[in-house]
Amino acid sequence: MMRRALFAFLFLVGWGGIAVPALTQASEWARQTVTSEAPSSVSVTVYRDPNRQAENGMNLRYLGGYALITEQRTITLPVGEIDLRFEGVAGGIIPQSAIVTGLPDGVIEKNRDAALLSPSALLNGYLGRGVTIRRTSGVTGKVTEFEAQVRTDASGGVVIQTADGFEAMQCTGLNETLVYPSIPEGLSAKPTLSIKSLVSKPTRATVTLSYLATGFDWQANYIADVSIDGQTMNLFSWVTLANGDETTFANAQAQTVAGQPNKRRDNIAPATGGAISLRCWPQATTSDIAVKRFERARTESRMVGRALPAPMMAMKAESDQLSFAGAPMMEAKQEELGDLKLYRIPLPVTVASQSQKQVAMFEKTAIPFVQIYEGEIGASRYAESIPFSTTLRFQNKKRDGLGLAMPAGKMVAFRNVSGERLLLGEGSLEDKAIGEEVEVTIGQSALVRYSLESLGQAETKKRRTMDMRLTVTNASPHSALVEFRLPSNDNETLSKPSRKLGRKDGADFWTVTVPANSERILTYDLIRRL
Repeated sequence: MMRRALFAFLFLVGWGGIAVPALTQASEWARQTVTSEAPSSVSVTVYRDPNRQAENGMNLRYLGGYALITEQRTITLPVGEIDLRFEGVAGGIIPQSAIVTGLPDGVIEKNRDAALLSPSALLNGYLGRGVTIRRTSGVTGKVTEFEAQVRTDASGGVVIQTADGFEAMQCTGLNETLVYPSIPEGLSAKPTLSIKSLVSKPTRATVTLSYLATGFDWQANYIADVSIDGQTMNLFSWVTLANGDETTFANAQAQTVAGQPNKRRDNIAPATGGAISLRCWPQATTSDIAVKRFERARTESRMVGRALPAPMMAMKAESDQLSFAGAPMMEAKQEELGDLKLYRIPLPVTVASQSQKQVAMFEKTAIPFVQIYEGEIGASRYAESIPFSTTLRFQNKKRDGLGLAMPAGKMVAFRNVSGERLLLGEGSLEDKAIGEEVEVTIGQSALVRYSLESLGQAETKKRRTMDMRLTVTNASPHSALVEFRLPSNDNETLSKPSRKLGRKDGADFWTVTVPANSERILTYDLIRRL
């Protein structure tokens, strides 16, 4: 054995001094961890929920859109194999979409660290391990500490084992808490993306991290003020973007994209461990105190005229609107993005966690429009006193004061009556390109109505002929422009109409102006092949 040890020593030290450089290289190439706590600059581009229709507002409790987030980070890289941790990324990051550029030697591997520091994750990390129980007497204020071991996870009532036996947490009637000696390995206080890289020489590098993240959405909101004569309107538009993520992006370059690029659903595991469930029957002291406090606060707030949001996972009740008295209005700038439209907020803004951000998109004045009353019913169906839909129609053309891309969103229309601004109605519009006709249905008219009835019918072996009468009444003090569609089945034909009909979208179409406090009648034969 002595000879073997001597031979090993000669082998390592001899042969030109190979051993010493080998040991030095091994120490240099040992894996090291480098943490980037936050970006130096960030850009957030929000895409709409592709499955949400324009008439549906954003669901602030579950945002179905997504964002492209681009961050700049400056980091110091030692030589060797490193684990580079990007802290403060979006919790809804889609890890497979992440791209890192600027590293001198590229990326070996990337992972999203899903184990976020939370009450349940911390407790689960100490399952079967020792913790300290701190109890405080509500009468004397005396604090007692003793050692215990956690015996159940956070999914149910937490059971601990002490020198006196087993017991459930929060069931003694005393104020008590768990004290952990340290944070378990692998838990992160912030959403984190980690990558592995092999660095050949020490470097200080500025890297770019780009990734997609779920939990965002945006929409356009339009406010139309109709003139007194009802011929023109002023149109003001907001861009409203929402961040449902747990991460705040401070001083971000923010933009939104109009249109629907193709994107499939991403199944992303939740990055948080959730809350600890503590149950103690029959006291129930751990489940209703917070709710009672909230309900009391809600009642008090209603007394002063302001309602509180829901107690958990609620967006901020008031949007962060970028308009200030006496300051110039900030407007989003429209840019081209292939076949899509990009709206860029010109100044850095903070896209805060669990909140909304609003900025003006455009403001246009004196846009000509017509108010029409639209209706539709099958040519052979009977109806009695049905209200027409009230629709505002205008042209998205430069000559009419617009001529710009109009993203899908909601519109609210107002009109000044005797010096008071009153609501006319609310509707929605789909994405509209330059030059398209825009129609927004804002409600139903109780004064302009229609009915359809049969005056008789005749039948042979091959067909049935029905004499139909459509009556349009206008009980308002103004004339009404009416557009009515009469779709029919494949075996039906309209014949001998009393007024000329047009065709629109594959259906017979009647346009008529009904004077104030008057009516108009259309008769026709409906021939049905048997």
